[in-house]
Amino acid sequence: MLQEFTTGARYRLHRCAWAVRLRLDAVDERGGGRNTDEGFHISAGAVIAGTIAAGVTAYIAKKLGALE
Repeated sequence: MLQEFTTGARYRLHRCAWAVRLRLDAVDERGGGRNTDEGFHISAGAVIAGTIAAGVTAYIAKKLGALE
């Protein structure tokens, strides 16, 4: 699916993924806790939402002929 994206769309997708990654703090090696678990859940939700948004945008752009 990533091969169907234009260079600009791939660039934006990678920037979003890096922004999410940089927002997370280092994992506490002493064994997590509530804050670590919440961070994982929030980041997973952001990644899933970003993936869905990118997929829907690519689908709409393809239907409109913008990716051809």
